[in-house]
Amino acid sequence: MNSKVGDLPKIAAPAQRALQSVDITTLEQLTKITEAELMQLHGMGPNALGKLRQALAERGLAFCKHSGMDKTIRAHLDNILAEDGQTQFKAFDYLMRETEKPVDWAYEAWDELVDGLTHKDNHVRAITSQLLANLAKSDPKGRMFKDFDKLLNVTKDERFVTARHCMQNIWKVGLGGKNAQQLVVKGLEKRFHECVTEKNCTLIRYDIQVALNNLYTATTSSEIKEKALELIESEKDARYRKKYAGVWKK
Repeated sequence: MNSKVGDLPKIAAPAQRALQSVDITTLEQLTKITEAELMQLHGMGPNALGKLRQALAERGLAFCKHSGMDKTIRAHLDNILAEDGQTQFKAFDYLMRETEKPVDWAYEAWDELVDGLTHKDNHVRAITSQLLANLAKSDPKGRMFKDFDKLLNVTKDERFVTARHCMQNIWKVGLGGKNAQQLVVKGLEKRFHECVTEKNCTLIRYDIQVALNNLYTATTSSEIKEKALELIESEKDARYRKKYAGVWKK
């Protein structure tokens, strides 16, 4: 069946405007772009993407297949495991910049990055945790919901600097949609309470507030701020309550 003007499914207004911004009005036009390219449009989210994917499937159509991971990306992923620190850092810096936007090679790298979370080299653990957090916006299949606990576990790494790198970036998982936001908030709430017995509890709790503030700034979801303020009120020491509250006054 040929696609006709107006045959797109009903999706949220921001997603509709995203399609209009690139003059997409038919399902047939969607077969010319990849899911990753679509997710780069301002206003397009995982729920709308899912509805579009389903509508395409019902017509026997599909999004354009991704072009695959290029040699440069593959080389930098390999260099995460390099023994030379400079080579390793260059790989980290390049991949972090690349994953600031949705990419179409996320699932080709996903499993090896998850494996890196428990690597013997703490630098590898730090790098892979930050990259996975960045890739959440490139995860239309929701793989993060299965692997989030493994990522959150790095915030308890035996090397505190590694744990902190993960904590300072894990909020980006929440950029994957409303359900991903809730996943992050629940995970950080859990860490806020359980870290009371940990050596660096005050700093961990401060970083959690910064993470929640970053997620709130990016999403403007009032639920995030409400939970953050609730956690602050649960702090028994007035000095620390004041310190944590300061995050929200900047």
